[in-house]
Amino acid sequence: QRVTRRILRIVVTAKMESSMEEVAILPNRRREMFQSSRLVALGLCAALVLVGGSIILSGLSPNLSSPMAAAARASSSALVALPGGRMIEVPHMTKDYRDVKVCSRQRKWEIREHMRDPIKMGLMGTKAGMTTYYDDEGIAHPVTVIALEAGNVVTQVKTKETDGYDAVQLAYKETRDRTIPWPERQHLRKHGNVKAMKHLKEFKIADVSEFTPGQQLKAEELFEVGDLVDVSGTSSGKGFQGSIRRWGMKRGPMSHGSKSHRQHGSIGCSATPSRVYKGLKMAGRMGNERKTVKKLPVMMVNDEEKYIVVRGSVPGKKGTIVELRPTKIVGKHC
Repeated sequence: QRVTRRILRIVVTAKMESSMEEVAILPNRRREMFQSSRLVALGLCAALVLVGGSIILSGLSPNLSSPMAAAARASSSALVALPGGRMIEVPHMTKDYRDVKVCSRQRKWEIREHMRDPIKMGLMGTKAGMTTYYDDEGIAHPVTVIALEAGNVVTQVKTKETDGYDAVQLAYKETRDRTIPWPERQHLRKHGNVKAMKHLKEFKIADVSEFTPGQQLKAEELFEVGDLVDVSGTSSGKGFQGSIRRWGMKRGPMSHGSKSHRQHGSIGCSATPSRVYKGLKMAGRMGNERKTVKKLPVMMVNDEEKYIVVRGSVPGKKGTIVELRPTKIVGKHC
Protein backbone atom coordinates (compact mmCIF):
# COMPACT_ATOMS: atom_id res chain seq x y z
CA GLN A 1 0.00 0.00 0.00
CA ARG A 2 2.84 2.42 0.72
CA VAL A 3 4.38 1.78 -2.70
CA THR A 4 1.00 2.21 -4.39
CA ARG A 5 0.32 5.51 -2.61
CA ARG A 6 3.76 6.84 -3.50
CA ILE A 7 3.31 5.97 -7.19
CA LEU A 8 -0.15 7.53 -7.16
CA ARG A 9 1.18 10.75 -5.57
CA ILE A 10 3.94 11.08 -8.20
CA VAL A 11 1.52 10.49 -11.11
CA VAL A 12 -1.06 12.96 -9.78
CA THR A 13 1.59 15.66 -9.19
CA ALA A 14 3.01 15.28 -12.71
CA LYS A 15 -0.46 15.36 -14.28
CA MET A 16 -1.47 18.47 -12.34
CA GLU A 17 1.68 20.39 -13.31
CA SER A 18 1.27 19.56 -17.01
CA SER A 19 -2.43 20.42 -16.94
CA MET A 20 -1.82 23.81 -15.31
CA GLU A 21 0.78 24.74 -17.94
CA GLU A 22 -1.61 23.89 -20.77
CA VAL A 23 -4.61 25.55 -19.13
CA ALA A 24 -2.73 28.85 -18.71
CA ILE A 25 -2.73 29.49 -22.48
CA LEU A 26 -6.43 28.68 -23.05
CA PRO A 27 -9.29 31.21 -22.89
CA ASN A 28 -11.13 31.63 -19.64
CA ARG A 29 -14.39 30.17 -21.02
CA ARG A 30 -12.86 26.78 -21.90
CA ARG A 31 -10.68 26.53 -18.79
CA GLU A 32 -13.39 24.89 -16.62
CA MET A 33 -14.25 22.24 -19.25
CA PHE A 34 -10.59 21.36 -19.69
CA GLN A 35 -10.00 21.00 -15.94
CA SER A 36 -13.01 18.69 -15.52
CA SER A 37 -11.80 16.43 -18.32
CA ARG A 38 -8.33 16.35 -16.79
CA LEU A 39 -9.77 15.33 -13.42
CA VAL A 40 -11.65 12.45 -15.00
CA ALA A 41 -8.44 11.24 -16.69
CA LEU A 42 -6.52 11.48 -13.44
CA GLY A 43 -9.19 9.43 -11.65
CA LEU A 44 -8.95 6.68 -14.27
CA CYS A 45 -5.15 6.61 -13.97
CA ALA A 46 -5.37 6.37 -10.17
CA ALA A 47 -7.85 3.48 -10.38
CA LEU A 48 -5.57 1.60 -12.80
CA VAL A 49 -2.56 2.11 -10.53
CA LEU A 50 -4.46 0.84 -7.47
CA VAL A 51 -5.74 -2.28 -9.26
CA GLY A 52 -2.33 -3.08 -10.71
CA GLY A 53 -0.56 -2.60 -7.38
CA SER A 54 -3.05 -4.84 -5.56
CA ILE A 55 -2.58 -7.58 -8.18
CA ILE A 56 1.21 -7.42 -7.86
CA LEU A 57 1.14 -7.46 -4.08
CA SER A 58 -1.32 -10.35 -3.99
CA GLY A 59 0.90 -12.36 -6.34
CA LEU A 60 4.00 -11.77 -4.22
CA SER A 61 2.37 -12.28 -0.80
CA PRO A 62 3.60 -15.52 0.84
CA ASN A 63 0.44 -15.83 2.96
CA LEU A 64 -1.93 -16.36 0.04
CA SER A 65 -2.67 -19.73 -1.51
CA SER A 66 -1.85 -18.72 -5.10
CA PRO A 67 0.45 -20.82 -7.32
CA MET A 68 3.04 -18.02 -7.33
CA ALA A 69 3.08 -17.88 -3.53
CA ALA A 70 3.33 -21.67 -3.26
CA ALA A 71 6.26 -21.68 -5.67
CA ALA A 72 7.99 -18.93 -3.70
CA ARG A 73 7.57 -20.88 -0.48
CA ALA A 74 8.66 -24.17 -2.00
CA SER A 75 11.80 -22.64 -3.53
CA SER A 76 13.09 -21.36 -0.18
CA SER A 77 15.36 -23.47 2.03
CA ALA A 78 16.18 -23.20 5.72
CA LEU A 79 19.67 -22.89 7.19
CA VAL A 80 20.48 -24.12 10.70
CA ALA A 81 23.70 -23.53 12.64
CA LEU A 82 25.30 -26.58 14.27
CA PRO A 83 27.16 -26.31 17.62
CA GLY A 84 30.51 -26.21 15.80
CA GLY A 85 29.47 -23.16 13.78
CA ARG A 86 28.68 -24.97 10.53
CA MET A 87 25.59 -24.07 8.55
CA ILE A 88 23.51 -26.89 7.08
CA GLU A 89 20.64 -26.68 4.62
CA VAL A 90 17.46 -28.64 5.32
CA PRO A 91 16.08 -30.03 2.05
CA HIS A 92 12.45 -30.26 1.04
CA MET A 93 10.72 -33.47 2.08
CA THR A 94 7.39 -34.91 1.00
CA LYS A 95 7.13 -37.57 3.71
CA ASP A 96 3.86 -37.30 5.59
CA TYR A 97 3.44 -38.01 9.28
CA ARG A 98 2.18 -41.52 9.94
CA ASP A 99 -0.26 -41.94 12.80
CA VAL A 100 0.45 -45.30 14.42
CA LYS A 101 -0.26 -46.87 17.79
CA VAL A 102 2.59 -47.06 20.27
CA CYS A 103 3.18 -49.59 23.03
CA SER A 104 2.78 -47.02 25.80
CA ARG A 105 2.29 -49.49 28.68
CA GLN A 106 5.51 -51.33 27.94
CA ARG A 107 8.76 -49.79 29.11
CA LYS A 108 11.58 -49.22 26.67
CA TRP A 109 13.94 -51.70 28.29
CA GLU A 110 11.45 -54.57 28.65
CA ILE A 111 11.99 -57.40 26.19
CA ARG A 112 9.14 -59.87 25.78
CA GLU A 113 9.16 -63.24 24.08
CA HIS A 114 6.16 -62.53 21.83
CA MET A 115 7.84 -59.53 20.17
CA ARG A 116 7.65 -59.81 16.41
CA ASP A 117 10.60 -57.54 15.63
CA PRO A 118 13.44 -56.91 18.12
CA ILE A 119 14.13 -53.37 19.25
CA LYS A 120 17.01 -51.70 17.43
CA MET A 121 19.85 -49.68 18.84
CA GLY A 122 19.59 -45.95 19.58
CA LEU A 123 21.91 -42.96 19.49
CA MET A 124 22.76 -39.82 21.43
CA GLY A 125 22.82 -36.34 19.98
CA THR A 126 22.79 -32.62 20.71
CA LYS A 127 19.81 -30.40 19.96
CA ALA A 128 21.00 -27.80 17.43
CA GLY A 129 17.72 -25.92 16.99
CA MET A 130 14.43 -25.79 15.12
CA THR A 131 13.55 -24.49 11.67
CA THR A 132 10.74 -24.59 9.11
CA TYR A 133 10.73 -25.74 5.52
CA TYR A 134 8.03 -26.08 2.87
CA ASP A 135 7.22 -29.18 0.87
CA ASP A 136 6.12 -29.34 -2.77
CA GLU A 137 2.55 -28.45 -1.79
CA GLY A 138 3.62 -25.32 0.09
CA ILE A 139 2.87 -26.76 3.54
CA ALA A 140 5.15 -25.65 6.38
CA HIS A 141 6.72 -28.40 8.52
CA PRO A 142 8.42 -27.68 11.87
CA VAL A 143 11.60 -29.75 12.20
CA THR A 144 14.35 -30.14 14.79
CA VAL A 145 17.98 -30.61 13.80
CA ILE A 146 19.93 -32.93 16.10
CA ALA A 147 23.70 -32.71 15.71
CA LEU A 148 25.86 -35.81 16.17
CA GLU A 149 29.04 -34.68 17.89
CA ALA A 150 32.16 -36.78 18.41
CA GLY A 151 31.11 -39.94 20.21
CA ASN A 152 28.46 -42.67 19.96
CA VAL A 153 31.17 -45.24 20.59
CA VAL A 154 30.41 -48.59 22.23
CA THR A 155 32.23 -48.77 25.56
CA GLN A 156 30.69 -51.91 27.07
CA VAL A 157 28.45 -54.80 26.04
CA LYS A 158 26.43 -56.36 28.86
CA THR A 159 24.86 -59.82 28.61
CA LYS A 160 22.59 -61.95 30.78
CA GLU A 161 25.45 -64.28 31.67
CA THR A 162 27.67 -61.53 33.07
CA ASP A 163 25.31 -58.74 34.17
CA GLY A 164 21.84 -60.31 34.22
CA TYR A 165 20.47 -58.33 31.25
CA ASP A 166 21.40 -57.40 27.69
CA ALA A 167 22.47 -53.81 27.06
CA VAL A 168 24.94 -51.69 25.13
CA GLN A 169 26.71 -48.76 26.74
CA LEU A 170 27.52 -45.73 24.60
CA ALA A 171 29.95 -42.86 25.21
CA TYR A 172 29.19 -39.43 23.77
CA LYS A 173 30.77 -35.98 23.44
CA GLU A 174 34.55 -36.10 23.53
CA THR A 175 36.24 -34.07 26.27
CA ARG A 176 39.58 -33.70 28.07
CA ASP A 177 40.90 -36.43 30.35
CA ARG A 178 41.03 -34.28 33.46
CA THR A 179 37.33 -33.36 33.25
CA ILE A 180 36.12 -36.90 34.07
CA PRO A 181 36.80 -39.01 37.19
CA TRP A 182 39.72 -41.39 37.21
CA PRO A 183 37.61 -44.60 37.53
CA GLU A 184 35.56 -43.58 34.51
CA ARG A 185 38.72 -42.82 32.55
CA GLN A 186 40.10 -46.28 33.34
CA HIS A 187 36.76 -47.83 32.39
CA LEU A 188 36.95 -46.25 28.93
CA ARG A 189 40.54 -47.37 28.46
CA LYS A 190 39.69 -50.92 29.49
CA HIS A 191 36.75 -51.28 27.07
CA GLY A 192 38.02 -50.44 23.63
CA ASN A 193 40.61 -47.82 24.64
CA VAL A 194 38.05 -45.07 24.02
CA LYS A 195 38.94 -41.40 24.42
CA ALA A 196 37.54 -39.42 27.31
CA MET A 197 33.79 -38.91 26.85
CA LYS A 198 31.51 -36.70 28.89
CA HIS A 199 28.31 -38.82 28.82
CA LEU A 200 27.69 -42.55 29.25
CA LYS A 201 24.30 -44.12 28.52
CA GLU A 202 22.91 -47.65 28.30
CA PHE A 203 20.50 -48.87 25.62
CA LYS A 204 18.78 -52.14 26.51
CA ILE A 205 18.05 -54.13 23.36
CA ALA A 206 17.21 -57.73 22.49
CA ASP A 207 20.34 -58.75 20.54
CA VAL A 208 23.80 -57.49 21.53
CA SER A 209 25.86 -59.92 19.44
CA GLU A 210 26.49 -57.34 16.71
CA PHE A 211 28.26 -54.85 19.00
CA THR A 212 31.82 -54.84 20.29
CA PRO A 213 33.68 -52.37 22.56
CA GLY A 214 35.27 -49.56 20.59
CA GLN A 215 32.78 -49.80 17.72
CA GLN A 216 31.72 -46.51 16.12
CA LEU A 217 27.98 -46.34 15.43
CA LYS A 218 26.63 -44.55 12.36
CA ALA A 219 23.22 -42.95 12.08
CA GLU A 220 22.55 -44.12 8.52
CA GLU A 221 22.97 -47.74 9.61
CA LEU A 222 20.46 -47.40 12.47
CA PHE A 223 17.81 -45.00 11.12
CA GLU A 224 16.18 -44.40 7.75
CA VAL A 225 13.96 -41.65 6.42
CA GLY A 226 10.40 -42.31 7.59
CA ASP A 227 11.29 -44.22 10.77
CA LEU A 228 9.55 -43.19 13.98
CA VAL A 229 11.75 -42.40 16.97
CA ASP A 230 11.29 -41.46 20.62
CA VAL A 231 13.45 -38.55 21.75
CA SER A 232 14.26 -38.20 25.47
CA GLY A 233 15.96 -35.32 27.20
CA THR A 234 15.80 -32.75 29.99
CA SER A 235 13.20 -30.05 29.49
CA SER A 236 13.98 -26.34 29.87
CA GLY A 237 13.85 -25.03 33.41
CA LYS A 238 11.27 -22.31 34.11
CA GLY A 239 12.20 -21.59 37.74
CA PHE A 240 9.73 -21.19 40.61
CA GLN A 241 6.26 -20.68 39.10
CA GLY A 242 2.76 -20.28 40.48
CA SER A 243 -0.08 -22.75 40.23
CA ILE A 244 -1.67 -20.94 37.28
CA ARG A 245 1.31 -21.35 34.96
CA ARG A 246 2.56 -24.62 36.41
CA TRP A 247 -0.74 -26.50 36.48
CA GLY A 248 -3.08 -24.38 34.36
CA MET A 249 -5.42 -23.42 37.20
CA LYS A 250 -7.98 -20.63 36.78
CA ARG A 251 -7.53 -17.27 38.44
CA GLY A 252 -10.01 -15.37 40.58
CA PRO A 253 -11.87 -12.15 39.76
CA MET A 254 -9.62 -9.21 38.90
CA SER A 255 -12.18 -6.55 39.85
CA HIS A 256 -11.92 -4.21 42.85
CA GLY A 257 -12.61 -5.91 46.15
CA SER A 258 -11.39 -9.37 45.19
CA LYS A 259 -8.68 -10.81 47.42
CA SER A 260 -7.94 -13.95 45.40
CA HIS A 261 -6.62 -12.77 42.05
CA ARG A 262 -3.93 -15.41 41.44
CA GLN A 263 -3.81 -17.14 44.81
CA HIS A 264 -3.85 -20.92 45.10
CA GLY A 265 -6.84 -21.14 47.41
CA SER A 266 -7.73 -23.88 49.87
CA ILE A 267 -5.21 -26.72 50.22
CA GLY A 268 -7.10 -29.09 52.51
CA CYS A 269 -9.94 -29.82 54.86
CA SER A 270 -10.40 -28.65 58.46
CA ALA A 271 -10.48 -31.13 61.33
CA THR A 272 -10.60 -34.17 59.07
CA PRO A 273 -7.96 -35.11 58.08
CA SER A 274 -6.21 -32.05 59.59
CA ARG A 275 -3.36 -32.28 57.11
CA VAL A 276 -2.46 -31.60 53.48
CA TYR A 277 -2.66 -34.56 51.12
CA LYS A 278 0.54 -35.66 49.45
CA GLY A 279 0.95 -34.79 45.79
CA LEU A 280 -1.20 -31.66 45.95
CA LYS A 281 -0.69 -29.37 42.96
CA MET A 282 0.90 -26.21 44.30
CA ALA A 283 3.47 -23.62 43.29
CA GLY A 284 7.03 -24.84 42.84
CA ARG A 285 9.86 -25.38 40.40
CA MET A 286 8.72 -25.92 36.85
CA GLY A 287 10.63 -27.71 34.11
CA ASN A 288 14.11 -29.24 34.29
CA GLU A 289 12.58 -32.73 34.16
CA ARG A 290 13.24 -35.72 31.98
CA LYS A 291 10.68 -35.84 29.18
CA THR A 292 10.10 -38.12 26.20
CA VAL A 293 8.42 -37.13 22.95
CA LYS A 294 7.17 -40.14 21.00
CA LYS A 295 6.45 -40.89 17.36
CA LEU A 296 8.66 -38.29 15.68
CA PRO A 297 9.31 -39.21 12.02
CA VAL A 298 12.87 -39.01 10.75
CA MET A 299 13.03 -36.57 7.83
CA MET A 300 16.73 -36.77 7.00
CA VAL A 301 19.90 -38.61 8.08
CA ASN A 302 23.42 -37.52 7.09
CA ASP A 303 26.61 -39.08 8.44
CA GLU A 304 28.93 -36.79 6.50
CA GLU A 305 27.55 -33.60 8.03
CA LYS A 306 26.64 -35.53 11.21
CA TYR A 307 23.05 -34.57 11.89
CA ILE A 308 19.54 -36.03 12.01
CA VAL A 309 16.40 -34.07 11.17
CA VAL A 310 13.12 -35.08 12.85
CA ARG A 311 9.67 -33.56 12.49
CA GLY A 312 8.38 -31.85 15.61
CA SER A 313 9.92 -30.50 18.80
CA VAL A 314 12.15 -32.29 21.30
CA PRO A 315 12.74 -31.54 25.01
CA GLY A 316 15.27 -28.95 26.11
CA LYS A 317 16.92 -25.94 24.54
CA LYS A 318 19.88 -25.61 22.18
CA GLY A 319 22.78 -27.72 23.37
CA THR A 320 20.68 -30.23 25.30
CA ILE A 321 21.84 -33.85 25.13
CA VAL A 322 19.03 -36.07 23.82
CA GLU A 323 18.60 -39.79 23.22
CA LEU A 324 17.00 -41.26 20.11
CA ARG A 325 15.33 -44.68 20.30
CA PRO A 326 13.14 -46.51 17.78
CA THR A 327 9.44 -46.27 18.57
CA LYS A 328 7.69 -49.47 19.65
CA ILE A 329 4.81 -49.92 17.22
CA VAL A 330 1.82 -52.12 17.94
CA GLY A 331 1.85 -55.14 15.65
CA LYS A 332 5.54 -54.77 14.81
CA HIS A 333 7.44 -54.74 18.10
CA CYS A 334 4.77 -55.74 20.60
